[in-house]
Amino acid sequence: MFSLKEKEVNTGRQRELDLVKGFLMIMIVFIHSFQTIAGAAAAESSVHKIMFALFMPTGACLYLFTMGFGSVFTRHSQPKDMVRNGIKLLIYQGISNLCYAAVMTVSYAIRNSITGEVAGSREVFEASRYSMLTFVNIFFISGMCYLVLALYRKLNVKLGGYIISALIVGIVTPFTKLLISDNQALNWLLDMTFGGKGETSFFPYLSYVFLGYVFAKVIRKVPEDEKGAFYKKSGLVCGIVAAAWFVICIVMHPGVDGFFNYMIEQYRTPGLVKVVGTFCSIILVFAVAFFLMPIIEKWKFVYNKLCYYSRQISKMYAVHIGVYWTIAAFAAFYEFSVRDCLILSVVVLIVTDLLVQGYLKLTDKLKG
Repeated sequence: MFSLKEKEVNTGRQRELDLVKGFLMIMIVFIHSFQTIAGAAAAESSVHKIMFALFMPTGACLYLFTMGFGSVFTRHSQPKDMVRNGIKLLIYQGISNLCYAAVMTVSYAIRNSITGEVAGSREVFEASRYSMLTFVNIFFISGMCYLVLALYRKLNVKLGGYIISALIVGIVTPFTKLLISDNQALNWLLDMTFGGKGETSFFPYLSYVFLGYVFAKVIRKVPEDEKGAFYKKSGLVCGIVAAAWFVICIVMHPGVDGFFNYMIEQYRTPGLVKVVGTFCSIILVFAVAFFLMPIIEKWKFVYNKLCYYSRQISKMYAVHIGVYWTIAAFAAFYEFSVRDCLILSVVVLIVTDLLVQGYLKLTDKLKG
């Protein structure tokens, strides 16, 4: 049995969170190989679609869930701290976009100076560079969500308010995504907020941030020695709900293409059922990570790497995309196969790891 204490008694680092975030980073690297360097055949392959559909219930949703979760445990949890973090992430979005375009441009120029320009590659290069300059990813979403959290903290919103807000976002998202305008500037703002064109937006993901905050508040009242019982019960209940939701999705959207198309639509603009299904999937993942921890800890290299990826997840995320575009530009945007994507995913993970380590060592020396 477990009991929720009246006072917060579990305020230390939640080690299962490190395992979850570390594994999440690895899967992100593999998924992004099919979204950056893959040819048309690989991007439309069953391998990519099945991998994405199976990973989709967590993915970026889990990243934002853990962001809401982490906002409870951080020492810098005042509204001004969250505003500062939010603005910082929005700036990082712009800087990273410029860096992606720069490494792509330099790599492509070097390739052309050595072998000459490959026919048809110029058009792909220009389209890819424009795409990166206008790219919106997890930094934008996280930055905006931090600003919302800062507002909630400033207003001293109670725990019930976060739960109600999460439900409201899940209910209205299928309707808010229909908001469009003939005015180009206004339509751009609506799309960045609600995702009407199917692009990345921040409002639909607020549900996961709010639920992550709520879950953190709950776990802080579970004594450390009772977390096993807590995860047994919550993991079992959430596992059943997640499995039922997943089976229903497969039945209602049969075939790899049908299942993938439904999942990618729900990934960007999730309805309430998707929010509930994802929440239960995330809690199940937390429970599995908690019970696997004693086994993984015995594999020191694996455990330490997962913890390292967790602590450096923002840097790992930012750098690995640039590595992929460097490969793409050097290869003159060659269409890589499924096998190529899987092999290069491992290469990119290693290179990203080394680059982040080098950056950390350099900054440490500069600080010293």
